[in-house]
Amino acid sequence: MNQSYRGRDLLFLCCAALLLLPSIWSPCSITGQDEYWLSFRTVLEMQDRGEWLTPYVNGQGRLQKPPLLYWLMRASYLTFGANLFAARIWTVLFGATMALFTAKLARRYRGSGYLAGLLVLGAAGVMIDARRAMFDLPVGCLCTVAIYFSVKWHDRGRLADALLAAAALAAAGMTKGPIALWFFAAPLLSGLLWRRSRANGPWWHLLPAVALFAALAAPWPLWVQAAHPEFWTVMQTQAENRAFGAPSADRPLKLLGAVLGLAVPWSVAVAAAGWAALRGRCEPGAPARWLLGWVLIGVMPFAFMKAFERYMLALVCPMAILASLWLTTCGVAARRRHATIATCLAGVPVVVFSAFAAWFQLAYAAPIVALALWAITWRVARREAPNVGVVAGLCGLLLCVLLGAVYPALGINRLPDDLPDDLATCEVQTFARPQPGMISMTLGRSVPQFRGDADGLGARLAAYDGYLFALEDDAPRIEAAARAHDVALQRVTEFRSFYSRKAWLKFFRPGARWPDWQRALQTRSCEGLKPRFVCYRL
Repeated sequence: MNQSYRGRDLLFLCCAALLLLPSIWSPCSITGQDEYWLSFRTVLEMQDRGEWLTPYVNGQGRLQKPPLLYWLMRASYLTFGANLFAARIWTVLFGATMALFTAKLARRYRGSGYLAGLLVLGAAGVMIDARRAMFDLPVGCLCTVAIYFSVKWHDRGRLADALLAAAALAAAGMTKGPIALWFFAAPLLSGLLWRRSRANGPWWHLLPAVALFAALAAPWPLWVQAAHPEFWTVMQTQAENRAFGAPSADRPLKLLGAVLGLAVPWSVAVAAAGWAALRGRCEPGAPARWLLGWVLIGVMPFAFMKAFERYMLALVCPMAILASLWLTTCGVAARRRHATIATCLAGVPVVVFSAFAAWFQLAYAAPIVALALWAITWRVARREAPNVGVVAGLCGLLLCVLLGAVYPALGINRLPDDLPDDLATCEVQTFARPQPGMISMTLGRSVPQFRGDADGLGARLAAYDGYLFALEDDAPRIEAAARAHDVALQRVTEFRSFYSRKAWLKFFRPGARWPDWQRALQTRSCEGLKPRFVCYRL
């Protein structure tokens, strides 16, 4: 590493982590069902069982995912306690590290590379998933690290770089399985198409690198297959759930929109850079076509299966480098235009959520700060010759305030302070749904789901001794079954709270219609938009 960059890289890494850190300790921070129902509870059950090798959830082995992230979370639970900060700190660090190594990779082609790193930090996909204990950002980070060291080996021919690339790739495989290999292969395949330069490293370096990869990545799958014979069946079911098949006619456009959505608010700049690369309008020797091929090859498998946008977070790295190279070579007018577009795209959710929080009297300070920061960003972006790096940093800070202060002020997934004192020592379950989502982390143990199907409901209620959390919509069914079987049922408390339903944007009451929103807007009270929860004691 260039000695002059070591101090600056360390400072960049620390600032990146600070930008992604706010609100990760809050139950009202951004989340989703896969996080609170699977990631959190899996590690809590592993801890309760004293288990390290086999992930468990709902009392059964969760073999769908390799355990590296679970191991890291369990280690931080042991260090800091079973809390939200301990669960999410790893994705913050992975997000910051991905930004740093994107900058380091971009530096090999132009300037300091920090613009590319800032574009990663300010990308909506990274800003969101850095605050959730999920697999996609860690695998994207580790693949970026592996690709960086592979490029270094290609250029310098050092065995140490090949071994570091193999170790990072093995860690990526131990985070989310074989998809990591494809994200690693995408830039290699693109390089064969567009770069066609001979590696400076000798071919025999690949032998110890492959051996190291196998030594790190193979033991756990081999062990779990021997210890859990159903492992292969689980993998087959996982593949079936991906619904592999021929893509529909509109699938490529949807996929393009999804991958560009990860780079918001710089999606238009990425698209413009990709179009320029496609038309050959780039500097001689620039890696634009290689980067574009990396993205296009990387998304190919997702055209043939059911997938979420976050699965493609590993492609934020080439998109950020591609956009940064374009923004530093395009004309002043184009640079000003893209800075303005990015500011507008970042401002839309800031204005919407800030207005929501202020109108419903949920918060004032955070919305004011967010809107003031957006005004400053707008002024900087509209200068005659704006500094795109400064605009990128301000957009990242703007999304940090939105997700770290304004969004948590809405109180999504908040539990009341007057819950029964003996919840910590009694059996607790949620009825038929995984809500309230933060009950497991509040109690520090995995809270299972009570079967809600009609067959045998009364008998199950009669056999249950503990607390039961249910949504108000399910209350009549529970109370009717309890009466029919002479079950003593006590409503201990009721409360209203927004909750995340799978996607983090869906937090208001299911079935809320326009008249409900009109009433809420007129009264400046969002209580009618919140679902009601009931806590029973059986």
